[in-house]
Amino acid sequence: MRPDYIHRLHAAKYDLRFCLGADKPERLRLYRVALETAVHESGFTGPELEAALRRDFGDWMKEHKLPKPPAAGA
Repeated sequence: MRPDYIHRLHAAKYDLRFCLGADKPERLRLYRVALETAVHESGFTGPELEAALRRDFGDWMKEHKLPKPPAAGA
């Protein structure tokens, strides 16, 4: 079971990946807030968390039956 901070970080990443271009600055801000919170709660650095959770993101999407977001940069 994932801690809440990981769920929130995944949700923020998902929203960032799916948002419209005009919404990107706000979604990026929200992702950074979620990452900062996760860093504080976990004791890991941002890059450590992002690297560790990269593969878990797909599993999280499947568990929540979410469609795949567009490829990064698309």
